[in-house]
Amino acid sequence: MHPVILILIMIGIGAFIGGLTNSLAIKMLFRPYKALYIGKFRLPFTPGLIPKRQKELAQQLGKMVVNHLLTPEGIRRKLTHSKFQEQMTGWAKAEVTKMLQQEKTVSDLLTVFHVEVTSDMLKQNIAEWVEERYHDVMTNYREVRLEDLLTTQWKNRIDDGVDQSADYIQQSIVAYFHSTEGREKVSALIENYLDNQGFLGNMISSFMGPEGLTERVYPILLKYVSDREMNEWLKSLLHSEKNKWMDQPLSYIEDMIGSQTIGKTLGQAVSNYLPVEQWTKKTIAEWSEPFQEKISEHVVPALVEKSIVLLSSKIEHMMDTFRLAEVVQEEVESFQVERLEEMVLGISRREFKMITYLGALLGGIIGLLQAMIVLFFG
Repeated sequence: MHPVILILIMIGIGAFIGGLTNSLAIKMLFRPYKALYIGKFRLPFTPGLIPKRQKELAQQLGKMVVNHLLTPEGIRRKLTHSKFQEQMTGWAKAEVTKMLQQEKTVSDLLTVFHVEVTSDMLKQNIAEWVEERYHDVMTNYREVRLEDLLTTQWKNRIDDGVDQSADYIQQSIVAYFHSTEGREKVSALIENYLDNQGFLGNMISSFMGPEGLTERVYPILLKYVSDREMNEWLKSLLHSEKNKWMDQPLSYIEDMIGSQTIGKTLGQAVSNYLPVEQWTKKTIAEWSEPFQEKISEHVVPALVEKSIVLLSSKIEHMMDTFRLAEVVQEEVESFQVERLEEMVLGISRREFKMITYLGALLGGIIGLLQAMIVLFFG
């Protein structure tokens, strides 16, 4: 055979074998996907390397991800990085602002969460809550004296109120006696008194008459009710009554009215006083308008910072709870080899072709060397 033809044939055979071997080796990374059997005998090298070692590969990938990729230190560095915090703060501000500027009413918001609340229900709940709080508070204060519950400021206000009440009562009495009705009442009292005194009364009445006696007594009565002594007597009387009440325990006052009556009345008064209907009709934007800027500029950044610090301190516990290694292992084990092959070949198809060509080149070089050896020793 001509030497040149021999060299070309051996180069071609070597190149073909080298390229075919590398191509087959690349294919055998993934194929066959399942083990092949002849009877009970499993063919060697089946399934392919990756399908055969998929479980071990999943375990190693799980460990690698936890120990080298998603480490607590790496996640903590990312969380505490200033740029990441700025991004999180900006995102949180935008979301909170969007939420606070909603035109939905409180009722609409509750409806979204499938919570049916009416103004009557709210009033009833408020009244019941106030009544319960009243009984809870009174459990601890029923035997406490009223005076012990009041501050010095309130005691001074009560004293001033008692003095003002005495002045008001005296002024009302004076005004009454200066009126026509008061004068007639005094005259009727004098006449009735004289009628009940028998002979002495008749004698006085015959000398002076009821009108004459009224004219003499009436100025003295007006002077007495207008006098400062009357004012001091009223104040002394009212202060004495006030002191008696102040020395009584709260249960004394409560028993006079009834604890249930006080609780229900107080609850109804509070629930009726509160503008519940207006509250339920106000939008979220109206509720939050006075606080939107403060929430956005101060509360949100503080919450983001606190949340990041909290997450950073709990990274190890969270990763242990999530069991990332097991998650990765399960995902890799359940991953279809066909899709994995498509992904790998889609990324590295050109490199695999170059490996095939390199195998053909090396095979051709080996074929050339073999031809040279054959010709040299042949």
